[in-house]
Amino acid sequence: MSCVSNKMKTNKMSKSKFLLPLLVVAFFSCGKESNKPNPAPVNNLTGKLAKVDLGVGIYDSLFYGQDGKLNKISTYYESGGTVTYKENYFFSYNNNGKPASVQIENADEYRYTYINGIVAAVSRYENGVKTNYKIYNYTADNLLESVELYEKPLQGGVGFAYTERTDYTYYPGGNLKTETQYQIDPLGQAIKLVTTIYEDYDQRTNVDTAFRNFLYMTGISTMKNNARKVTRRNETTGAEQVYYYQFDYASNNSPSKRIMRRTPGGAPETEIVYSYY
Repeated sequence: MSCVSNKMKTNKMSKSKFLLPLLVVAFFSCGKESNKPNPAPVNNLTGKLAKVDLGVGIYDSLFYGQDGKLNKISTYYESGGTVTYKENYFFSYNNNGKPASVQIENADEYRYTYINGIVAAVSRYENGVKTNYKIYNYTADNLLESVELYEKPLQGGVGFAYTERTDYTYYPGGNLKTETQYQIDPLGQAIKLVTTIYEDYDQRTNVDTAFRNFLYMTGISTMKNNARKVTRRNETTGAEQVYYYQFDYASNNSPSKRIMRRTPGGAPETEIVYSYY
């Protein structure tokens, strides 16, 4: 994950920075396919995402209950073919079948709050103490429009400070068009940091949203299909970097491999491999 999108050892580094770094890891991680087996099959889960190999000895395995709901993601770190570290993430659900929390084994917990069946807030708890939360805002069509981050001051301050915002726009049909990240200064002014532009979507099923940024966004999808061109613009310097993605597909109409290049037809730089039940 990522996803995974992007994953760090949470007992060593905060995951409140999850949005931008994990986006970078999930899109830009490189390496070779792991020879570790996929999770054992579960009944009636044919076609569900089972494993995401980000390369460089990092991969996610996804596990489901008999009801088909995701109940665990295990992130493995390898060196020389040996697993050197594993981190488990456990999912629980409310009476309506919606995600209620994501629990990192022996670490943080992310608790979900709903309004009218839609995620309205996610709160992060460390050792039972609430340290930050995110507020989710939606369009009239229930597409995610913005996410606001509120963080507890580091040195005994009272309450929570509004520190970050991410805005989303979409193409007709619901695929993500732009993702813009802002820092909120002490006066409440939004300072634009990075804009990511998604283009040239295929017509195949997107599976990245099943695991990318799952701590804060389990059950929230921003893409139906797969973007084949992604541009990241630094709003401070104006510098842009374009990434081109080539996909191979599995029999379930979802990606089996994603290759990234910096120029059309250029040398492959990264590869992510997807496996399914």
